[in-house]
Amino acid sequence: MRRSPWPTTALACFPDGKRMLPVVLESDLVRLDAPVAADAARVFEYCQDPSFERYLTVPWPYQFEHAEGFLAEYVPGGWASDTEYTWALRAPGWKSAELLGVIGLRLLGPSVDEQAGVLQLGSVGFWLGAPFRGQGLIGEAQRLVFDWAFGTGLVDAVHWECIRGNTASARAAWKAGFSYAGVAPSVAAYRDGTHPLSWQGQLRAGDDRGRRPGWPAEALTEALSA
Repeated sequence: MRRSPWPTTALACFPDGKRMLPVVLESDLVRLDAPVAADAARVFEYCQDPSFERYLTVPWPYQFEHAEGFLAEYVPGGWASDTEYTWALRAPGWKSAELLGVIGLRLLGPSVDEQAGVLQLGSVGFWLGAPFRGQGLIGEAQRLVFDWAFGTGLVDAVHWECIRGNTASARAAWKAGFSYAGVAPSVAAYRDGTHPLSWQGQLRAGDDRGRRPGWPAEALTEALSA
């Protein structure tokens, strides 16, 4: 499978040496690159999905200016501050322009594990436009991001969570090899400032990424036959 090369250290910087350089990741199935201002119409379109209101932290009602702010401020701000790395999912190829979805990795900092000691922890989040679901794109995007994040030593483990009931996200995490960690208030605040009960899981750098037992049947009903 074809991949784009990426830096061999976590500190891939702009010439000023102070900011993480957005990294392009690619396979035969999907290309991950920087979301840009021209993607605003697609972001706005996809974020009208009613499921986004229930399960995601995006503003609601989602307005076009929210898409513009996400692309002009939130995304570049995360890369510049070296705290969150956001990619656009696109079809493979340098000339492919249409945004299909978004995936991001947020750095949460050190976390103490009873067995492993101190782990550098990240958190993954993703969404996909409705026309492109069911094609394995999120699974492949996760693989590319985790290969990069673990391979550079940026993180030792990745946290995943979704509001309880978001079976699409749960199935994607299960298929990616996450171990189920239980139900707890979300780490990320919801748009109203609350922390709703969420399914949570963790993937470590040394995990084989096979599908793990222990997930609740309510999250995997549709995935068990997939």
